[in-house]
Order: sequence, then C-alpha cells, then structure tokens
Amino acid sequence: MLIQFSIENHRSIKNNAVISFAASKDKSLEAYLLHPDEKRVLLPALALYGANAAGKSNVLHALMTMRNMIVGESSKISKGQKLPWEPFGDTASPTSFEIVFLYRGVRYTYGYSFDAERIYTEYLYHWPNGREALIFSRENGKYEFRENVNEQITLSNRTAENKLYLVSSNDWNLPQTENAYKWFLEKLTFLMAEPPASSKTVAQIADGDEKKARILKELLLADLGISDVSVKSTSGKAPVITTTHRMIREDGSVEHFSLVMDQESSGTQRFFARIGGWLQALEDGALLVVDEIEDSLHPLLTKRLIEMVQDNTVNTNGAQLLFTTHDAMLLDLTFFRRDQIWFAEKNEKSCATELYSLASFSPRKGENIRKGYLQGRFGAIPFIGGDALWQQ
Repeated sequence: MLIQFSIENHRSIKNNAVISFAASKDKSLEAYLLHPDEKRVLLPALALYGANAAGKSNVLHALMTMRNMIVGESSKISKGQKLPWEPFGDTASPTSFEIVFLYRGVRYTYGYSFDAERIYTEYLYHWPNGREALIFSRENGKYEFRENVNEQITLSNRTAENKLYLVSSNDWNLPQTENAYKWFLEKLTFLMAEPPASSKTVAQIADGDEKKARILKELLLADLGISDVSVKSTSGKAPVITTTHRMIREDGSVEHFSLVMDQESSGTQRFFARIGGWLQALEDGALLVVDEIEDSLHPLLTKRLIEMVQDNTVNTNGAQLLFTTHDAMLLDLTFFRRDQIWFAEKNEKSCATELYSLASFSPRKGENIRKGYLQGRFGAIPFIGGDALWQQ
C-alpha cells in the first residue's frame, strides 16, 4: 500500500509537494479505512481536484515517470542516453522523487534525484523489525551499504551514472532490493485512456470463464444493456470485440442483437476498457492511478468504480485508488472523508503547483463542501474575470 509520495521540480511542480494516504484523526467513515498493521491506518482512495492547467495530472505523471524509470522503458537506458527529466521552467536543478510504501508487511522508503544526464542521489530504507535499516544509499557516485556489502560494491561498480541502482541490482538478482522493485512491478497500475481492444479487460476475458463472468456482472450492474461479450483475435490486427444485447419485443418475445465495440457509446467503451484492470487491481491489492476518472462516464458509473475500492467487502486485498477529477458531485462528506479530498492549485506569482487537502480547512461535519468548493472557498477552481465560475 502507498503511504506517501513526494515530488520536487517536475513539470509544474517546483517546490516539494507531498500527497499522503495516511489517515488523519477524522472519525468519519471509519469503515472505509485500511489497517495493514497495528500501527498504520491508511486511506483507500484519494481524489485530486484542480482547475485545468493547475498541475494535478502532473502529480500522476511524476508517479508514472518514477515507475517507468524502474520497470518501464526508461529502466533499459544505455550509458550516455538521456533520462526523462522534465524540470520546472528553465531550472537546472535535479528532479527528486520519494515514495513510502508497504510491501509484504514491511515499510520501505525509496527516493532519488536526477537530471537528463545522471542520477545524483538514491536511497532505500526498510523497517523489517519496526526499526529503520539502510539497504543502500548513493550520492554523487559514492555508495554506502549495510548488508551483503561485498556483492553490492561489485554491483554498484557495474551501475552507470544514468541508471538507478534499484534497477541494476535487480538485473543481477540482489535479494536486498528485490521487494522494493517488485512493488513497482506488481502494485503500481495506471489506467489511462486506452482503446478497448488493448485493455486489460480483453486479457481478462481470455483468461477464462470465471473472470469473464465477473466482467459481465459489472457490465450488467452498470446498466449498459450488454448480456455477453466475445473477443476474436485476428493475426497481426487488433482483436474484434462484439457485444450482445438483449431486447424484449412488444409481444414479450426476446431477441438478441450484436454490435462491434466501435458501435457502442464512448461511455460504454471507456467503462469496458477500465473494468478489467479495475477488477485485476482489486484482486492484486494494487494501487490504481487514474487521470480524469469521470471521462465519458455517467456520474453514477464513476461513483460505482470508487465504491468498489471503498467497500471492504469488495476490496478485500487492500487495493487503493488515486485519481484526478472535475466531478463536483463527488464532493460529499457522506461519500469521502476530509482527508481523502485533495486540491492542486497554481501559485499566482510563481505558476508552480501546490498540493493540499480539504482536512487543512477543517470543514464542519455536514457542511456542503460542494457548494464551498464551487464558490472558491478551497481554491483550486478556474476564475474568469476575477470571479468564481459559479456563485450562489
């Protein structure tokens, strides 16, 4: 589970910005909360609001960049190649990422700083017995190790200055860094805009009848009118997805008709593309990261997807959800806790993104936070001509 993520000098984020899944002392909606151990209480979902161009998507992009540098294409970088460095403005300072997470009951803190040419700092700590222990640290080419020292010195000498040691050590099967690497590989899932044919839903349908039945159940609950789905693979081309719809005639007889997925509405296509990955993340206990969760979806469908993560009878493996949204209908203290609602706002002078949670405003229990948000009380909304877009 994710505890905290920190970003500095990435795209519109200039100064250190932190987003946290650690639950506050808020006593509301305690049934939602995740209890990975006796000490920690974590949130199942965080909603990130903000005006267009405020930088909320850059928070997700930073997390995606971090994953890409560890288990994606940028992890395969060769000596001399450029790193995916996107600093704020024209600054020459390194970008820094730090993440705190739990994996198999152990807390880890991993972070690094980099620019286009090299890795400047990198470190990994864990708490195997409730006490902090260093696995490795790196600063300007100098390393420090506390475990398996001789082997790690050998591996560090093989690590290019533009490559993460977490990556190179796992290339050589070092046990000390394996679990931290696996968290990024297994537990960090991005559901961005993708066509249905290449989505995880298609892969799940191909996995067998049980997973297909679960997908069909969610499609029925979503009231999309789909009673069956078939996927036909074609050599060298995208698979053809066909949906079956059930129609009752005026005389009471039942008729079925088929549509190819391209003929379905954009909302149906988007829900279909997402549901497979959503169910897989729930099964794996992964962190789901979604940009503009409501895109092309009816508000009730958006709410249904979030409810699946917040309901501990459905989310039995500790999955979490981090998403951006403009959907003000979700701003409801009977649906979200105060510490689950976050805002991204661009500083008027520096144009840098700042992050903060609703909990910092201490809204009253039962307060209409939707109205307060749209009136500009919490910031993070567009202003035209100096006035909030909506006033009452």
